[in-house]
Amino acid sequence: MRSQIYSALATLKIGTDILTTEEKVQIDYVLGHGGFFKTEKIGQQLMADAIRVPVSVMNTAGEGGPWGMSLLAAYSVNKKERQSLEEYLEQEVFATEVTKMIEPTEEGMESFTTYMERYQSMLKIERVAIDSLK
Repeated sequence: MRSQIYSALATLKIGTDILTTEEKVQIDYVLGHGGFFKTEKIGQQLMADAIRVPVSVMNTAGEGGPWGMSLLAAYSVNKKERQSLEEYLEQEVFATEVTKMIEPTEEGMESFTTYMERYQSMLKIERVAIDSLK
C-alpha cells in the first residue's frame, strides 16, 4: 500500500524539487486538503516525508471538492461588499479552524528517497517502451 501512496506523491516530489532547487522557492510548510487526507495522519506524514517539509491539515482536510464548492457558493451569497475570497475564507471560514502539523521523519524521508531513486530509474524504461510503440 505504501508503494501506491508513494506513486501518488512522486510527481509532487519532482515538482517540489524543481521549485526548491531550480527556482529557489523556500517552502515553509504545505497546507493539505482533499481526499488524500481522509485518514488522519497517514497521507499527511507520507507527504511530509516525500517533500521534506511540514504538512498541516485542518479538521476539514478530508472533505475535498464538494466541501470546497459549497464554500464558494457560501462566499457568493454571504460575502460583504468588496470582500475578496481570501478575506472571506480567512475571516469567516478558517478564523477558528485548528490546524495539525506533522514534520517529516528521517526514516520516512530515507524510505521515500529510495522509492524515488527506483521510480526515476524506471522512467528510462518507460520511455523505451513508449518509443517502441511508435
